[in-house]
Amino acid sequence: MASSLFVKAQAELRSYIQEHGLGPGDRLPSEGELATRFGVSRGAIREATRSLQTLGVIEARHGNGLYVSAFSFRPIVEQLPYGLSYGGTQFSEILQAREALETGLMHAVASLITADDLADCTRLAHEMDRLESIGEPTIDVDRDFHLSLYKVLDNSLVDSLIETFWDLYRGLDGTLPTPENPIRHAPFHLAIVEALLANDAAEAMLCMRRHFDDVRHRLEALG
Repeated sequence: MASSLFVKAQAELRSYIQEHGLGPGDRLPSEGELATRFGVSRGAIREATRSLQTLGVIEARHGNGLYVSAFSFRPIVEQLPYGLSYGGTQFSEILQAREALETGLMHAVASLITADDLADCTRLAHEMDRLESIGEPTIDVDRDFHLSLYKVLDNSLVDSLIETFWDLYRGLDGTLPTPENPIRHAPFHLAIVEALLANDAAEAMLCMRRHFDDVRHRLEALG
């Protein structure tokens, strides 16, 4: 019964926001008012609002009530199963999805990106090369390269997915064995930039696929 009341309260609150045309930053009635309006307990309202906060639909401002949040894909993407953060089998699925996403979007990127857009990618690829040459980790620079590369699409879902994939990778990276002769990633990143500067989407896609090879080989080493 308590569960059904929570679901009812959540649905009613979503409907209230839509029916009243509320947008980001608009204030919602108090929990007491909402409970009376929807015919449920304050406990059900509290549970519903907490759930909607997790999903990024509303936000609670300390001492100042509930407000409608600006829409973002990030809270939704973050609901990916917790277990995907661990284990080679699960991560291989994430890697496959990320590779399909990034290579599949390369034609769209190539049609939009300019030399000015690629300047930051070039800088990051050279920084990656420098770090690799002295044996320093490159995960943050690598992540920034990919985010910079796809920002030309102006697609918040793509950005959120890429960030989430990197978060999952970061959680597993410490367990991945380092090959005896690891592949240096900087040349692949520079090759992607060069292919895009030449407006060669097919070559850029091929370079992106090569970029995933080293991680895949390390996953295979995990069994």
